[in-house]
Amino acid sequence: MIPERNGQTSSAVHDVFIARQPIFDVSDQRVAYELLYRESRNATTSGAVATDVSHSDTALHAVLSIGLDRLTNGALAFVNLTREHLTKDLYRIFEPSSVVLELLETIDGEADVADACARAVRDGYVLALDDYDGRSSLDPLLPYVRIVKLDVLGKTAEELRPQVRRLLDRGLTVLAERVETTEMHALCMKLGCTMFQGYVFSRPETMNPRALTADQEAMLQIVSLLGDPLESDDRVADAMRKYPSLSAALLRTVNAASFGARMTDSIPHAVRLIGRDALSRSVLVMLVTSMGSASPIAGETVAHALVRARFCELLALRSGYGDSSATFLVALLSHLGILLGEPIERLVTRMKLGGDVRHALLHGTGAHARILTIADAYESGQWSVVDANLQAIGADILDLAPLYGEATVWAAERLLG
Repeated sequence: MIPERNGQTSSAVHDVFIARQPIFDVSDQRVAYELLYRESRNATTSGAVATDVSHSDTALHAVLSIGLDRLTNGALAFVNLTREHLTKDLYRIFEPSSVVLELLETIDGEADVADACARAVRDGYVLALDDYDGRSSLDPLLPYVRIVKLDVLGKTAEELRPQVRRLLDRGLTVLAERVETTEMHALCMKLGCTMFQGYVFSRPETMNPRALTADQEAMLQIVSLLGDPLESDDRVADAMRKYPSLSAALLRTVNAASFGARMTDSIPHAVRLIGRDALSRSVLVMLVTSMGSASPIAGETVAHALVRARFCELLALRSGYGDSSATFLVALLSHLGILLGEPIERLVTRMKLGGDVRHALLHGTGAHARILTIADAYESGQWSVVDANLQAIGADILDLAPLYGEATVWAAERLLG
């Protein structure tokens, strides 16, 4: 249970699904996260907020209970608001400097809504209008919003140009959402959009693949050796000795763990103490983390990879569905291919992966793949897919939001370390 600020415990966090999606600027810097949430009981829509949440502040309090800092690592949060959230001032539980209030597409420009927008702006909040379609009933809200989101999926330049121009002429910032190709990203930038959100930022072609450093190549080789039962610990140790920084990191990991008085400065001894699975995990986390400096998008992809891997591991542990360590590996490797800018098939061969891990990555089958499907759907707000797969593994839907919050904290700690 998550303690509220008054010291009492609250079950609100257990009643809501909460995930995040990054928002980037023209320099590909991540500038914010949109928080997606949905009440888990009796909700039927797959959008950002289900109909039943519009009659409750449960979702907003759940976000607060988990903590904005845990969910966004201190970045700005776009928080979805229903009409009721807005007109009843329920958003005031957040500090104005920490959020952008995103008015959902179900909101229209009635007089009480416009009045509520005026109050929010007077109090220092920034407003964004979601999924703007140009209808005249939204015109009364435009003087109060600073950011307008356009759904650009499947749109042509001829369709988008007049909409973007009209908004820019009013001094508004245009955020292109559902940007799924590099061509659309380039078009939106040319038209004048300055904020972007969408699948394109997690696609391999966006990553500008580059040659690995010597240490990174060594990490891949070591993970491959660790996965081969015919390779000896001494062979692994020999490979690590060639790279002092990697050896030093391993010794720090082993000696910082709970091994009592069994401190060691011997690489073979360290390999035997920590075990192959734990060592492989540590090396992979080091490898993925080291790749975040390639570009701002790579940095965000690394953060996403770590959050998703830990989330999958925690879900497997909580549900008892499959091997949690292998599930972590599958989730992390599924993003490593993106970071390397190469197909997952080549990565699987390169790392000599076999068994259930190979089947999950190549064919999407098995327990690990089921957990990964849940994580993918959760992060993209496909709540009906989450529901169906949770039932299949017998997991408790009420655990997901706390587990996701825990995973974001874990990932942030690894990136800071």
